[in-house]
Amino acid sequence: MGSSLESQKRFNELNADSVARISAKFMELANRLKEEKASAGAQQAVTGLFKEWMSLNRGVTAEVKKMLAALEQSEKKQAYFQEEKRRLEALYVSGIIFTGISQMRPLMEKAISTVVKELKADSGFIVLTDADGNVTHTFARNMDPEQDEPAREMSMSVIKKALTGSAPVNLAGDDTNLSLFQAHSIINLGIKSALCVPLLTGRRVLGAVYLDRRQSGQSFADADLKFLMSFARQIVQGMDISEEISSLEHKLIDDANMDFDGLRRTFKCDNIIGRSKKLFEVLRVASKISPTNASVIILGENGTGKELLARDIHENSRRADKPFVAINCSAIPADLLESELFGYESGAFTGATKSKPGKFELASGGTLFLDEIGDMSVNLQAKLLRVLQSHEIERLGGVKPQKIDVRILAATNRDLKKLIREGEFREDLYYRLKVVELTMPPLRERKEDIEALVRYFLEKHKQGERPLDISEEALLILEAYDWPGNIRELENVILRSVVLAKTGTIQADELPGELIDKTDDTPLVGTGSTLAEAETEFRRMYVLKALRTTGSKSEAAKILGINRTHFYRILSQLDIE
Repeated sequence: MGSSLESQKRFNELNADSVARISAKFMELANRLKEEKASAGAQQAVTGLFKEWMSLNRGVTAEVKKMLAALEQSEKKQAYFQEEKRRLEALYVSGIIFTGISQMRPLMEKAISTVVKELKADSGFIVLTDADGNVTHTFARNMDPEQDEPAREMSMSVIKKALTGSAPVNLAGDDTNLSLFQAHSIINLGIKSALCVPLLTGRRVLGAVYLDRRQSGQSFADADLKFLMSFARQIVQGMDISEEISSLEHKLIDDANMDFDGLRRTFKCDNIIGRSKKLFEVLRVASKISPTNASVIILGENGTGKELLARDIHENSRRADKPFVAINCSAIPADLLESELFGYESGAFTGATKSKPGKFELASGGTLFLDEIGDMSVNLQAKLLRVLQSHEIERLGGVKPQKIDVRILAATNRDLKKLIREGEFREDLYYRLKVVELTMPPLRERKEDIEALVRYFLEKHKQGERPLDISEEALLILEAYDWPGNIRELENVILRSVVLAKTGTIQADELPGELIDKTDDTPLVGTGSTLAEAETEFRRMYVLKALRTTGSKSEAAKILGINRTHFYRILSQLDIE
């Protein structure tokens, strides 16, 4: 808007200057004609020309001022639309962020800070109420309702009005509908304007958002009220998800005593081998979220079994009879990945001789697993986010969007928060996907599972019907190794050993030489550990060895020279199932 005002000022200056100069020239010419005693007709012609020029100038000036006024109005509209666009973007981002915050307090604190900033309020707070309408929690910004009694009474009168009527309230200092108390409070507190919107879900009132302006001389506009109403809906959506996750967490706590056998009876995961505490925690959460449609991000190093977990989540869901479609985002060039995901129409690009459905369509009604999503390009991330928002896709070269019903599971071995800081991964997509986040533990953190994994792979890769075993010494070497390649590396080692085994039992010298050398060079416990950590790890490995040697908890307790009660206490302390 500044450019049109500057143009108008500049035009006025130039026009005034030109009128003054040209008028002076005409006056000079008229005087000269008089002095030289020119004919009356010549003098009248000059005077007529001057009048005609002045008339033309007035017409041009009027038209230019109309154009400048139109330009000013256009700039005002542009500024308005830009502000509306910015607010819509703020609503969009807030909605995504709110659905990614699982705890109520951080959600409310983020919400009130955001809305106070967006609406340029001086202060505000969110109140949550119980079923009877009593305030249970207050989350304030730039004010303390408990310490400022007059402000609290004033704001609560506005909030009660909004809660009672289940409708928004917009008050200004000159509002004729104010009660005597409200008008008096507004004057004393210096409040210029106040807004309040109830938080509604169905017929239930969850609370309200209150804002006021004191320093600013401008009252809240209708556009501010509309924004706050939309923002309140985003808060309610975040509250619903937070409540659902909280309920889920309580259920997990209630089920904390479930043993592994019981878990595996309710959550079928036969291909995930092991009984370690860390694995149990991952599978326990997976068992609870499998029946839902919640998006899941599975984190973990390469070879930890992320895709196995994703498949088991699908197989234990209500979508089990529908397709499970997996795609590795790092294995397909970025320019081809889009067509793989969304499909394309005939003629969409060179070589597209016929239409082809994408992975989203192939997974219709089922689950789409996006492996290594951290390697997806930022541009494609934006399109994926749009699909998650709208539940619609459009083939390349297509003109008609189509609805999809697909659950998204994603996995990566990369640090997504670091990628977000570096601008390589969209924060809004991260929060949209991360309704639940699971981390598959690396093999070095669940070494008690190594024996079970070894025996599973021995059975899986045995040659013919000949049973295979492994010596105690070889097993100890495998347990001492750090396994940077995790379970995938362990399986390859076992497969190699099976092929090269001379007898029915794999011996230590039949393991890969680099594995033995690395184990010999590496201490049983990493040198970065504290003394307490080293002692705990040594005790853990020693107890596991006793259990493996005896195959019985009571016999292991005898070998270790302790009673069974003490032994069970040690197993619990060392997180050994």
